[in-house]
Amino acid sequence: MVHLDSPRVGSDELTDRLLQAAIDVFTERGIEKAGVAAIARRAGVTTGAIYSRWQGKQDLLLDALDVVLVQQVAGLLAAGPEASAADVLESLGTHLLEREPASDALLLEAMVTARRDQEFRTLFNARVLDEEGHLATLIDNGKEAGTIDPALSTAAIVTLCQAISFGFVVLGAIEKSTAPAEEWNTVVHRLIRAALPAPIPNPAAACG
Repeated sequence: MVHLDSPRVGSDELTDRLLQAAIDVFTERGIEKAGVAAIARRAGVTTGAIYSRWQGKQDLLLDALDVVLVQQVAGLLAAGPEASAADVLESLGTHLLEREPASDALLLEAMVTARRDQEFRTLFNARVLDEEGHLATLIDNGKEAGTIDPALSTAAIVTLCQAISFGFVVLGAIEKSTAPAEEWNTVVHRLIRAALPAPIPNPAAACG
């Protein structure tokens, strides 16, 4: 089950149950075929419980997406408060092989809907932009702390991270096998180490 922690709606038990039901039905049936009535039935309530909280299916979908994206932000902090930005990014990269299938399925459905619906695409991009902000702050803090090379573009690092993350969503959708965890983690470690500041030359060593 997906852990619910949506920033847009109340966190009462029924709202959490409705969001979980929405995630389940959206991922099982697809967004176009998932109806409000089916979501209400899955949660064991009437449609009135949904319409008292959301204007309709699209509004409910956006909050369900918030749940998924909040999880991803929480993943950024999984390495612990004392970890450096580079350590956090490495932790995030190594855990890509352990993604939540239901969350990825919902993200994929949202991407397909965003491709076809310009209004929804704008709203979806706003959610993704919020996630970008958390990641950019993490990277900028790492630059200030000297754990990430300040010469590297924050926007470029964010783009790379999101491209890899969304790529795993697609790989999961087609059930594509991935590299063994040990081999993947070695590559992630190498990439993150490459983003560290260049060491300052030791003049004494050079003279010797």
